[in-house]
Amino acid sequence: MSPSLRRALLILSTIVGSMASAPAAWCQESPPQTLEEVLRYAEVHAPSLRAQRARSRRAEGAQAEAAPTLPANPVVGFGAGPRLSAGDAGLDVEVSLQQQVEIAGEPRLRREAAAAGVEAAQGESAESAWTLHVEVHRLYIDLLLAAERRALAERFVASAEALRDIARRQVAAGDASPLILLVADTEVAQLQEGRIEAGRLERTLQARLAALIGWPVEGAALRASGALPPVVRPPPLASLLALMADRHPALQARGRALEARRLELALEEREAWPEPVVGLSYAREASPGSGSTSHIGLLTLEVPLPLARQNRGARTRAAVEVEVAAREQEATAAQLRGELAQAAFTLDAAAERVELYATSVVPQVEEQLKRLERAFALGEIELHQVSITRLRLLEVSSRALDARVTYYETAATLEGLLGAEVWSVLESTP
Repeated sequence: MSPSLRRALLILSTIVGSMASAPAAWCQESPPQTLEEVLRYAEVHAPSLRAQRARSRRAEGAQAEAAPTLPANPVVGFGAGPRLSAGDAGLDVEVSLQQQVEIAGEPRLRREAAAAGVEAAQGESAESAWTLHVEVHRLYIDLLLAAERRALAERFVASAEALRDIARRQVAAGDASPLILLVADTEVAQLQEGRIEAGRLERTLQARLAALIGWPVEGAALRASGALPPVVRPPPLASLLALMADRHPALQARGRALEARRLELALEEREAWPEPVVGLSYAREASPGSGSTSHIGLLTLEVPLPLARQNRGARTRAAVEVEVAAREQEATAAQLRGELAQAAFTLDAAAERVELYATSVVPQVEEQLKRLERAFALGEIELHQVSITRLRLLEVSSRALDARVTYYETAATLEGLLGAEVWSVLESTP
């Protein structure tokens, strides 16, 4: 790369870095929001949760339909006409009332099945709410980590700028070649690029979290506040599996769905029973010529014979739905158990990595940067040695931060699998 092209790229990077460091008009900042505040906002405004709640109300329609005790409306009949005989005429009138009834307990089963359907829909809503909770928690933690990454990038940019100022003074005093100033400027530009990327990541996470909870993206940027939870090793796998079996919303939702399908099957079995029609009728018959009138009252009973139609299709479909719901429950439980085991092992390894960096690397980074600045100012080391050492410190610091990201991302995954707040579980581990 030619010196002129390198200097042009340096100037461009510096300009972009200064633009990134200044808040844009479309990215105004709002007061920092705690995790509890963000979760409360999501409960009311999250689009996915509002859509799921609307879908769950479909089951209320089936419950309302199942409320009446009678399977059909009563039928009222009326008839009137002349009776003719030998040139004489009389008027006959007939009135009837018929009602279809169910004799196998279908109304009760229908109401129970509808209530179970509502509970199943509520279980799906609870599952969606928990998924949203976990994702909000994950993105919130990611925002805090992104702020750490940006602060780390800014610290290394500040160190490079301090050394560039020292190099500028040395060149001005004639104690160093102008070449070292170009090297210093280039390193500042490279580190500013990292700061720009860290800022982009933070703003991207802010936009994702805002879209998830229904926060207006065109408004003030959503900012996180607070400290990260402590890094803790997970408890034994057996206790985690027991907690998941008891608390996970997906397992509860599958159980409710299976109960609803079983009640629907029981209802379809009862629907195969005959449904008699009970009726009352009154008739007034006028005899032509004699002037006498007859009054006739009847109690009628009509019973269909279940020969050609025995509800076989609906019963078969309901039985298949029971089988499907049972298999889905088993598959969900098996998948969650496997994912939980993987997450627990990954979290334990990530915690070990974080502890390794926290005890042997991270405490020394700040002190080593200060030593590099002092040594270069005193002329004890060359600038290229400073650059190599600082690059190594940045790499190690980034790896330490990546280990923390892996830990907290896995903790969020574990929380989703447990169905309970992960930090209350981890911090209660002896």
